[in-house]
Amino acid sequence: MTPDPLAPPGDLLQQPFTPVDPARALAFDDVHRRYPALAGFRAGLGRTTLLDVPSVPGGARIVAKCEWENPVGSIKDRTAYALVADALRTHGDRPAGELRLLAYSGGDLAAAMSSLSTVTGVVTRFVLASFSPRSLLDTLESRGCPVDLVPKERGFLFTIRTAQRIAAEEPGWTLVFQHANPVNVAMHEATTGQEILADLGDRRPDLWLASIGSGGTLIGVLRALRARFPEITAVGVTPAESPYANPDAPSGQQTYEGSGGHGHGIRQPFVKAYDHVISAHEHVTYPDAFRAMGEFFDLTGVRIGSSAAANWLVAKQYAARMPASSLIVTVFPCTGSPEQWAELGR
Repeated sequence: MTPDPLAPPGDLLQQPFTPVDPARALAFDDVHRRYPALAGFRAGLGRTTLLDVPSVPGGARIVAKCEWENPVGSIKDRTAYALVADALRTHGDRPAGELRLLAYSGGDLAAAMSSLSTVTGVVTRFVLASFSPRSLLDTLESRGCPVDLVPKERGFLFTIRTAQRIAAEEPGWTLVFQHANPVNVAMHEATTGQEILADLGDRRPDLWLASIGSGGTLIGVLRALRARFPEITAVGVTPAESPYANPDAPSGQQTYEGSGGHGHGIRQPFVKAYDHVISAHEHVTYPDAFRAMGEFFDLTGVRIGSSAAANWLVAKQYAARMPASSLIVTVFPCTGSPEQWAELGR
């Protein structure tokens, strides 16, 4: 395993995670009173469809949470709300203009946080990899959000390290660290996970699987499902080009969106805390995920992003090995970018 030469002292990316009570972590009533538009955004979150999706003949049934139905269009709307509300709670009753947030993102978090920037008046700066689609960069520019682009060849870990360096060198910026803030997991436990339980009704899920970005969705939902179904199996999905706990330096290869290991043996803190619970980690190449976007659209007429497509591919692999009476639950985080769909010709 090669050590990460850019890891700062007390690296948040390598600190242990301890879950917190969602009711306490998400107590944002005072923030809502000061920022009614943020309360309105929260009211529009969630209640997304749990959709039956194509499985394999004779295999387990697959259902997926359709997170593009959130206000800005992805599962990161939930995370962005919790992170911004938490930052405003810490900021207290000082003017919003005195708070300047700095966030790293693979794409969807930036879109969601930039929307919240416009309704709260909080300036938000983003560190993104240079593979970010033009449509996203145009959106961020239109919302007045500064962007620092880092070379895509350095991998997503370098995006995180760049944000950490900026925060250390420019103390006027408050770093929003999605990989370590417990409100990330709490939000998915209290909303995404609870919604899935309500949508399931009297059905019993056998397997929960999700792609790992920060790990907030995988672990938050897992905590909610295990509270009712302690025997449920959990599987993490990451790109084959950048697998979870990869011991080598990041390769910089293109991966499916919003997910991936960091390299140098670094494991996402939320997931590392549950390594003893997660039964397997599966890997999907970018070309396979990209092709599956088109395949799913041809079958259903529904657009899904590449991380959703990766989840679907792995779900089908497990469905083929499980009886038809079994139920697999997964999540479709977003619909993908206009650039991807143009390349697919759909």
